[in-house]
Amino acid sequence: MWGSGWWILGALMMVFCVWMMSRMMSHGGSGHGGGDHGDHADGGADAERTLANRLARGEIDVEEYERLLGTLRRTESTTPT
Repeated sequence: MWGSGWWILGALMMVFCVWMMSRMMSHGGSGHGGGDHGDHADGGADAERTLANRLARGEIDVEEYERLLGTLRRTESTTPT
């Protein structure tokens, strides 16, 4: 049905997909391009952005957002840098 030689295209496509999946997993699927995702000076900003995104997607309501945001900010102020 495929004839000879078409298996090469399928094999290349599989290699490409595996490569892309490994890149996405190594970056945590966060959508951030490159860089080290270890300890950040702006870790609090990332956490607040994640919380805002959850509110925007409707995963949490405004009251929950404000409660968690307050908790984050209290935790940040007591965490040594």
